[in-house]
Amino acid sequence: MNFEPTSNEINFDPFFYRAPADVVASFVAEASIVRTIVQGSGGPDNAEITEMGLRFVRHLMSTSRAVRFGFVPNFKDMDAIRECARDFIRKCGGAATALQTMYAIIACD
Repeated sequence: MNFEPTSNEINFDPFFYRAPADVVASFVAEASIVRTIVQGSGGPDNAEITEMGLRFVRHLMSTSRAVRFGFVPNFKDMDAIRECARDFIRKCGGAATALQTMYAIIACD
């Protein structure tokens, strides 16, 4: 049996494969959070509002510093919705934590 590797170029750097995964995870988290905000606010197209989405939008508004001072985000503008999603991810400390937090909020009965 031959146990020698076929190539001598092996990268043992632990962060070598993490960067693309973090980018994908952050994109997926942002897209999921944006979709939930649109479901809770009707979005730019005035779509039907779901209870889970509305629960998440209420949470965002209750924890927002700007809302406490009277500045409500425009949930009819996709750029404002994306910015709220990015802010939520930033507050949670990362994409995975933000998704877990969002699912915990919308799953409450």
